[in-house]
Amino acid sequence: MLRTLTTTAATIALALTATSGCGWFEPEEEDLDFEAYEAQLTDTYNESSRLVTELDEAEARIVQTCLEEQGFDVHPPDEFTSWPAGPRETFMDSPPYETFLPTVEDAERRGFWQWTTLDGATEVEDGAPYAEWEEYEQTAFGVTSVVDLIGEEEEPEFYYLDPEDQYAWYVAYAGEEWAAGAHGDLVGIEPATNENGEAVATYPPPEGCQRGMIDAVYGGLGESADEEYWDISAVRPQQPDGNWSAMTERYTEGTTDLESDYLDCLSDRGLDGWEFLEGQLWVNSYLSEAGEGDYPLSSYEDSATVWPDAPEDTPEADDVEGWLAFERDLAVDFAECGDESGFRGAAEHAWQQAQLRYYLDIEGATFAWQEEMRGYIEKAQEAIGG
Repeated sequence: MLRTLTTTAATIALALTATSGCGWFEPEEEDLDFEAYEAQLTDTYNESSRLVTELDEAEARIVQTCLEEQGFDVHPPDEFTSWPAGPRETFMDSPPYETFLPTVEDAERRGFWQWTTLDGATEVEDGAPYAEWEEYEQTAFGVTSVVDLIGEEEEPEFYYLDPEDQYAWYVAYAGEEWAAGAHGDLVGIEPATNENGEAVATYPPPEGCQRGMIDAVYGGLGESADEEYWDISAVRPQQPDGNWSAMTERYTEGTTDLESDYLDCLSDRGLDGWEFLEGQLWVNSYLSEAGEGDYPLSSYEDSATVWPDAPEDTPEADDVEGWLAFERDLAVDFAECGDESGFRGAAEHAWQQAQLRYYLDIEGATFAWQEEMRGYIEKAQEAIGG
């Protein structure tokens, strides 16, 4: 009888394990077809960027028209500067391995970009490498400065006005209380202080032309979590976010098994002492600590023990060409080991899968948000036309 009960219990346990996702062995996620979703998700991403840009521009036009009707025809550019992401060729965000795993071709040409932080970087090799860095930044971030958006000559004009005229503009823009809290220093108004006695700017709910735009487009100020720091997110719908932590965990699960192979390859090339942290090798921090620039382009506050000591034959601090050559050699080793170990292929696949699931999970919410944005754009256009 005991044998029968034991056998039955074991059979039930095996059946539960085989049929339930909550058993002892979780079933692996099936891969999604990346090509089947890429165009769709890229179109959704680019439409979201377009809607943000269009609403930014409409809001600015309403406020500027209001100000110009009062005689304020010169504006501070930062109050009307948004940073649109711009269209992308793919919906995917920059991968975690981007900073330490260039292609072999890129590694031979530009290293890890850390040399761009050095004095003289703009002139090295007749400026061609630095021009490529600027193009890379432009592609990665859409714009590199306010000047790119508004024009070099227009930016400083407002700041040549008398302080009293600048302050009058801010009062017309968002009201006396807002102007005093954000720009009172222009006319000698003492700023608010925090609990440590330090001066802080405050941004209470706006009045003036900014309030007129908010009323016309959003129907009021809504509710702000902090009355001293109101911003447009109190009324403007925010783009949906997914579970980024779950996404990065999914990526890491797809690369962890190859990390040791990658590090073994580096070790075979005499590059001992590297460790992965948060799925990355913090090579820019290593280069900066070795003497290449005062700050790393990519850093992590808890990463100080996951790279080796610098070799004794590093270039002098002012030797830009030497650092570029040093960096290129190191980058080639990193790139070739990525290929030879299989880490690159695993990382690219894992990132695709993680990003697919992240954006598909929020696709429905994103469509709903886009509809809200179109509604506010329509109201803004009515205000402009009216």
